[in-house]
Amino acid sequence: MAAEALDLADQLQRVLDGVLSLDHVLEDPSNQGDLLESCLHGLQHFLSDDDIRAKDPGYREMQETEMRKLIALLRSGADNRVLSQIHFLGRSKVCAF
Repeated sequence: MAAEALDLADQLQRVLDGVLSLDHVLEDPSNQGDLLESCLHGLQHFLSDDDIRAKDPGYREMQETEMRKLIALLRSGADNRVLSQIHFLGRSKVCAF
């Protein structure tokens, strides 16, 4: 699972960098499984809130910070319970930095 988590983290970083779409990450069969399932709900909020991020710099900053937090958690080997706490609707209480 460590390799899966690192691969997903790399893909999500490319989403933040604007070189990969989150749709692609979510639809990629190689990402299917418990790991993606644990953070899917939050990632769906990130996906659907693109229009809000475009209009609201504070909201964009919050969601991008949460994405960086999720990426750091994936790279550190956090368990699925912790990953599921990143919800992208506000600042989560999970500490990753």
